[in-house]
Amino acid sequence: MAKTVSLISSPTHFLSSFTCTLFFIIVLCVLAMYTLFHHPTSSTSLFKITKTPLYFQDIFLSSSDNYTLSEYLRALTLHPHVTGTPSSLQTLDYVQTQFQDLGLKTHTVEFEALLSYPVHSSVSLHFNDGSVQNLVLTEPGQAGRVIDPYHAYSPSGSAFAKVVYGNYGREEDYSMLVRLGVKVKGCVVIVRRGEVSRGGVVRKAQENGAVGVFIYVDGDNFDGVERGTVMRGLGDPLTPGWTGVKGGEKLGFDDSEVLKRFPKIPSMPISFTNAEVILKSLDGVNLPFEWRDNLQFKFGSLGVGPTLVNFTYQEENKLAKVYNIFAVLRGWEEPDRYVLLGNHRDAWTYGAVDPNSGTAALLDIARRYALLMRSGWAPRRTIVLCSWDAEEFGMVGSTEWVEQNLVNLGSKAAVYLNVDCAVQGEGFFARATPQLDNLIIEVTKKASEIT
Repeated sequence: MAKTVSLISSPTHFLSSFTCTLFFIIVLCVLAMYTLFHHPTSSTSLFKITKTPLYFQDIFLSSSDNYTLSEYLRALTLHPHVTGTPSSLQTLDYVQTQFQDLGLKTHTVEFEALLSYPVHSSVSLHFNDGSVQNLVLTEPGQAGRVIDPYHAYSPSGSAFAKVVYGNYGREEDYSMLVRLGVKVKGCVVIVRRGEVSRGGVVRKAQENGAVGVFIYVDGDNFDGVERGTVMRGLGDPLTPGWTGVKGGEKLGFDDSEVLKRFPKIPSMPISFTNAEVILKSLDGVNLPFEWRDNLQFKFGSLGVGPTLVNFTYQEENKLAKVYNIFAVLRGWEEPDRYVLLGNHRDAWTYGAVDPNSGTAALLDIARRYALLMRSGWAPRRTIVLCSWDAEEFGMVGSTEWVEQNLVNLGSKAAVYLNVDCAVQGEGFFARATPQLDNLIIEVTKKASEIT
């Protein structure tokens, strides 16, 4: 999941933030406990009679505190950690060390995958009055600290062309442009982020003859930039359908099966601020009434032009190591049935919300499981805590591991619970397969009673 830069402020800020969002953490914990807890009892042992599942559940839920969660989050967000960079190894070591220090059986699985990184990018605007403006592409104060804004797997390329606004970049939006007599061919299209994937937006622009695409996010973070991937499909593009182990069979970088997963025109994420500069400079056809809804700023025309954009992007695709971390709690009654709890670890920048609010919750769940195990508890089924790598590039780490363990998972995995964004503003949001709908309802009832 591609994200804007998220900065850390102070411990006090985190304590208050976590207090307001503790409800979600409790829901996640209750969900884990509700599906996993079972402890054998015996009529001959007073010790086992008193330590019932409810006893352990109470310990589990009462042992959470905001300070521990905030400490986890602060440690995870000290530096940006894009997969394949030295700082990502520091985050790997931190999570692995936390699992090991808790006494959990921990192991790391390594893969090798084709990942994409930016080498150079520039955008300049050439206005109708002859003036030129070079856009600052990175967030204020973050140049050299975070990876430059880019779309992973966007091809290298350049364009010097007029700009046209394409709303969300959907099929119906291009149909509207056709009805309005606006020709996209040979233009750079600027669109706002919607429900269509980034890759889908770029490919639709490509189909309509555009030579480049800018994508921005409507919202309050005016200078934030949402990085992301434009690759079609999931997993390592060099090993479609099989796992990408080092030394294993791989397709070539220029194989047609690989290239068809990438767009053919360059694209780039830009900030709301830069998008506003571009859009307010456009002339030509008036903006359709249907496109004016929910716009964060007002502009009257969608182009074409007269503003010209000089856009250059250079990428580097290279093989990089991908590391998944696992902590295993062996089941007492059904050790060959697996309940998996996980989220990804990598982030485009600091990842305070996505994914590290989820990683902090995962580490805290691990800590409380370890506490229960020291008190005599054991799970009914085997619990596997999963920390995935390279999710932002297209769920690469988790896909490669599933491909490697497909037969075993198909026969032994009972359920997978995932949380990437444990803390994200107000409200509670959950999605699941239909079999778990009633379970979600039941555990949210329990969480409301606790709070």
